[in-house]
Amino acid sequence: MPRSNVRNWVLVTLVWLCSTAGHAAEPSQSASVQAENLLRESIVGVEGKEIIVSRVSFPPHTELPWHWHPGEEFFYVIEGSVTLKRRGEPDLPAAQGDAQKIAPQIIHTGSTGEQGAELVIFRVHAAGEPERYLVD
Repeated sequence: MPRSNVRNWVLVTLVWLCSTAGHAAEPSQSASVQAENLLRESIVGVEGKEIIVSRVSFPPHTELPWHWHPGEEFFYVIEGSVTLKRRGEPDLPAAQGDAQKIAPQIIHTGSTGEQGAELVIFRVHAAGEPERYLVD
């Protein structure tokens, strides 16, 4: 499958999931990050790659550990806001309705403010590898 078709499939799936997803309960400040894998499947015609689609709830004032992924990551903000932080790059704030892309092997983290955030995250992932690698 050509790369442009994979990207189109990812975007169509993102729109569909966001339009059909119900809203999760509001997290409390003492709550932890909640992740639900909605889909994890190999990509037909693309050897060694799989798609992982997750819905993730970030409580207010959350900062993830620094990490990277062995594939491309895309996220869409359903509710709230999150700041994408990448080493050596400017911070990228993302609010409700925004989408961002993170290239493979980019060391990054995310943080939330007062509201927390609800995201749909897509990864075009290297099959057989861990979903993320933590770094110092």
